[in-house]
Amino acid sequence: MTLNSQTARPDGVPAAYIEAEDRMLTPQALWKRYGLPRDLIYEAIHTEDLPAYNAGRGDKPRFLVAVSDFLTWRETLRVGNK
Repeated sequence: MTLNSQTARPDGVPAAYIEAEDRMLTPQALWKRYGLPRDLIYEAIHTEDLPAYNAGRGDKPRFLVAVSDFLTWRETLRVGNK
């Protein structure tokens, strides 16, 4: 079985229809997409301000962050009119 953007999910919804907020991205992808400094993203993960999953093995972590969690955390950085 090949996994691609049309592969069905367990609930039968094709991957192409998953809401953007439900997708998991690496800190690198978040940095490229949203422009916040990578160091800030990694620091938030390590201080547990930004929830993340460690999909790595052994001594080499590979963090994945739900876009919805990232957007919620990003709002905590807002200054001025809240």
